[in-house]
Amino acid sequence: MKPIAIFDVEPSDKLPEVPAVTEFNDGYNTYLPWGPFFGVFVPNGTPDDVVAELSAAYAEGAQNPDFVDLMDNRGFTMLAIGGDEAEEFLTNWQQNTAWLLQDAGATKASPEEFGIARPGE
Repeated sequence: MKPIAIFDVEPSDKLPEVPAVTEFNDGYNTYLPWGPFFGVFVPNGTPDDVVAELSAAYAEGAQNPDFVDLMDNRGFTMLAIGGDEAEEFLTNWQQNTAWLLQDAGATKASPEEFGIARPGE
């Protein structure tokens, strides 16, 4: 099998000869980058000391060589973000995911019905 594109906005050092799909189809720029993510997720109102302890434990675990290798071998990018930056990331991820599914005809209800704005709006 020969890859013809990477579904991302930038080429990957794992496959340096394979272009990012956005190099020849600008339409993907609206929805990319997209992919799985890992982190600490707690309900609003969780005490700050609990959030700090969980965040510190996750940060330490994310430095474990086995975890780093897992991320690297799968071509994942370690973001190491939190706070407002993480909230913005999650909002964009939700918009991209919901509207990709909507535009593909795979949803029963429009993301608009759930207050999810189309990316870029």
